[in-house]
Amino acid sequence: MAEKYLDKIYGVSDAETQRALYDQWAESYDSELDDARYATPSRIARALKPLLKEAELAAPVLDFGCGTGLSGEALAAEGFTRIHGADVSTGMLEMARAKGCYETLTPLPFGNPDPGLVSRYRTVTAAGAISPGAAPASCLPAIFMALPSGGRLALSYNEKALEDEEYMNMLTRITESSEAVLEVSEDGPHIEGLGSVSRVMVIRRR
Repeated sequence: MAEKYLDKIYGVSDAETQRALYDQWAESYDSELDDARYATPSRIARALKPLLKEAELAAPVLDFGCGTGLSGEALAAEGFTRIHGADVSTGMLEMARAKGCYETLTPLPFGNPDPGLVSRYRTVTAAGAISPGAAPASCLPAIFMALPSGGRLALSYNEKALEDEEYMNMLTRITESSEAVLEVSEDGPHIEGLGSVSRVMVIRRR
């Protein structure tokens, strides 16, 4: 079933249809991805934690594209104590709220996030959120350039993003800029039951 919804999401370009699909998927999302062994949120949290000082672990972190909160749970398991979620799907946000690991949850419009929102945080995560079928490639520079100096974006690119010229060009543009330090870049399991992989990255703004 996870594969069925993923196929649908990747095939939709209209924003409102995409939002409706995520809302429909919200109730079964966790069980389907748990059954399929969704590994990326935990990989991101584990990659990010060693890079942060104790005070940064206790500071608010923005979980961009938080979905139903699987990424928030992964962050909490690694010792993050103040997690703020944001997502375009109200159905997904309702599921995330029930998990109890988020201080705040914010509905997002489709497209690039408000720089004013991102700039409040020194740490932002995006587990599977910047990819075809989710946030556009332009979200990467929009988030990264809104970070304060020393801030970090921990994100993943799934196979669809890794094969997409627009997403890869945007990634290269950021990581090869004088503003960025690529601290982590690791390929590994994404949804293990589907045999898919993702690249987990942590990019620090100078």
